[in-house]
Amino acid sequence: MNILTTEDLQELLKIPERRAKALMRAEGFPSIRIGRDYRVEEEALMEWLKTTKSVKLDYSKI
Repeated sequence: MNILTTEDLQELLKIPERRAKALMRAEGFPSIRIGRDYRVEEEALMEWLKTTKSVKLDYSKI
């Protein structure tokens, strides 16, 4: 099992830091919250990417 941080997600998806943080907090995204930090299991991310074609990000939550 490989757990990804926001920084890992940013690097993997080639997106800016702010967008990665918003994605981690998006409804329906398979992240988990540990204290103030968010993590996502790599396998869950890959499944989510296969089934999701678009996502609305809320930047007010970051």
